[in-house]
This record gives sequence, structure tokens and C-alpha cells, in this order.
Amino acid sequence: MSPDPQPTPVSPAPLPPTLLPPTLWKKLTSTVGLVAVPGPRGTNVMSAEWSYFVNKDPLYVAVVLGPRTASRDLIDAAGRWAVTFCAEDQAALADFAGSCSVTDVDKTTSVAVDLAPGTHTPWVRGGVLAVECELRQVVPMPVHTMYVGEVVAAHLPEQPVRPLVKHGAMYALGDPVRRTRILTATRLLPDGTLRVAATGPAVPAGSTPQWRISLLAPDGALTRLGRYPADRHGDLLVEVALPDTALPATGPVGLRVRVERDGAQAGEATVGP
Repeated sequence: MSPDPQPTPVSPAPLPPTLLPPTLWKKLTSTVGLVAVPGPRGTNVMSAEWSYFVNKDPLYVAVVLGPRTASRDLIDAAGRWAVTFCAEDQAALADFAGSCSVTDVDKTTSVAVDLAPGTHTPWVRGGVLAVECELRQVVPMPVHTMYVGEVVAAHLPEQPVRPLVKHGAMYALGDPVRRTRILTATRLLPDGTLRVAATGPAVPAGSTPQWRISLLAPDGALTRLGRYPADRHGDLLVEVALPDTALPATGPVGLRVRVERDGAQAGEATVGP
């Protein structure tokens, strides 16, 4: 008699859209982009909250535009556009450029819109960075459309400025987050070698920090496993040969690794099989 067929695994059904918060996308944090596109009525400037770098080499930028956005047709026709990632003093401009349409007014008549001619495409001065892009790909989505372009020219301010941060409302950045803690993780390899990775607070340029690794037994006994240099990023990734006495007969359960470095709070991780 043939065996009973095995049941087919069933994936959990996705949540109905009605159960998802309608403003869930506002939890995203981004820098508003001012998208400038040449057209038959001159250059249009609009705000695109979803503006990102999406590839490093070559450098690509994506802007995601809604279905009623006039700039979609302009980008399709021109094959190029520019994006200025807003500085914190451009909040009013970002709001204005996202609230008016080129079908109603010429937004470049505003004294707040300072257009530069650009190498290939006009761009808005005053941001953290402006890039001119050549269209490389159009990605249709259920409602929005993503336009992906290759950066062909870039413009930086003479002095660095702080970005405008969109997170529901618009914000300016505060002080940099000060990291104090080491985070570490391990993997016990089949040959008994212990692989250890760790990151910690940034170190001064030119310094060569030393990482200290120790093994903690369940009874609190500590075995020092040595000092190891940081990699070129200041992080740690090493494979450590464990002493014969390090692993109890019961195996690695209960063992922990402690990683230390001067000027940082120690980090710990368990040692798993």
C-alpha cells in the first residue's frame, strides 16, 4: 500500500490591506529630493520624498513618483532629470514644491527656487548634494513608478550643510549618536575553532585598536584567548583556536565570549554548536 501523501506546506496569508495602517509608509526616514526636469514650459521642480541612491558603481539614483505627477511624462520625454537632496533650511521649499503643480503655475518663478544651469540638466541650489541623472530604467509598480537614473554630474555646496529629514513631519538633525558599546557574535566551526566578529565605537584616525577576547564558563571562570588587531574598518573578524580545556565535556552550552577594547563597553555573545 502506498504511503499517505505528505501535506503541502501552506504559507501564512498576507494581512488584508484594510488591516494595515494607511500611513505606515510615513515611518520611513528619508531626505526629500527636489526633482528638476526640463520640459516644454521650462524646468519643473517637484518634491519626491522617496529619492535614494540605489547603486554605487555606477552611481544610480531612483525617484518614486505618484500617478498624478506631471514630472512622469516630462522624464519619459526628456530622459534626464536632476535631484537636489534638501538641506534643513529648505523645508518650506520642499513643502511648496510638493503642493503646487506645473499645470497650474511655474514654480521656478518663486524666489526660493534657485536654479543652476547644470552640465546636462538644471538643478536646484542649496541642498546637501545635487546630482544630474540620465534615465536608465523605469519600474512600474501598482500605483507609483520608479525612475532609475545614472549620475552623470554632481554638485556639492562649498561648505557642508545638514540634511532635511522626513519622518512623517520634517526634522533637522541633532547631535551625532555617540556609540559606547561593543557588539559581538560567534560561530563554532566544525574543527573546534571559534570565529568571532565585533564592532564598536569609532576610533581616532591613525590609531590601531587591539581587541581582547575572553571565554566565560558557566561557573564564571574566565579564559583569556588573546589580543587581535582591528581590520581596516576598525572592526574585528578572527578565528581563534580554543584551548583543549576550554570546552567542557558537556559541549559549548553555557559558554560565552567577551570582547573588550579600550574606550568601549564590553560585548558578549553565547557560543553555540
